[in-house]
Formats: sequence, C-alpha cells, structure tokens
Amino acid sequence: MEDQEDFTYLVHIPNGPTLHFREVVPKDFYLAQILRQNEKSQMELILRLYLNPDTSDELTSTQFRQVIKWVGETLLDQTVLTVENWMEVAYHLCKQRWDSSMDWLEVQPMSKIQTMIEIVKKHAEDQAKEMKKNSRKR
Repeated sequence: MEDQEDFTYLVHIPNGPTLHFREVVPKDFYLAQILRQNEKSQMELILRLYLNPDTSDELTSTQFRQVIKWVGETLLDQTVLTVENWMEVAYHLCKQRWDSSMDWLEVQPMSKIQTMIEIVKKHAEDQAKEMKKNSRKR
C-alpha cells in the first residue's frame, strides 16, 4: 500500500494490478445509511471508493476478497458515521469556523475531518482546564 498526497491509496497486488482507492468523505455517509437501512452490503460503497475499476478483471477471487477486507478494515471501519452523527459533528466544526459551509466539509477526507475533531476536542479541554485554573485563583 502506498499513501498519495491526494488522500488516496495505491494497493499493489503481488503478480497483479495496482488498485487505486480514495478515502471516505462525508458525502458517502448518505449512501452508507441507505445501504444499512435496506440491509444491503457495503459493496456499493466500496466500489464508489475504487478509482480504477478496470483493473478488477486482473484479480483472482482470493485477491479480490483480500482487497475487500482491506478496504473494509482500513477505509470504512471507524470512519463511516451515521448521517445524524455526521450532522452533529459538522455543526460543531462549522461552529469552530473551520468553514462556514457544510458543502466544503462534506468533500473533505475523513482523516482530515478526524484531525479537525481532535483539534476541537483538545481546544475544549484546554479551555476547561484554563477555566478551572482561573476559578481556583479566586
């Protein structure tokens, strides 16, 4: 696997093709929610992340299963939020003025969103510590 600067990944298959996947973005949460509600597999979401599907003919069934497992564990697990959770996160991020537009947030890769969330949490913790420290001085 090779990280790219554009939040995508190249997966090199031994004796096979190089596959290109992108990270999940919040706009993908809507499809994921529809798939969950209809009790369908996440395969449609995985295919959405697959940027060079023309290479799939070169994969054996074993390689394909391994790639699907990798995508699930690496790109989907812990990154796909419910739409409701996403709306709450987006509200807080917009409140912190990351950008005034939710449209901008919805096209950011999840690794970037998760970093923003961590920064907001740390800032809130630092503010709480400062308030606590100031209240002791009184």
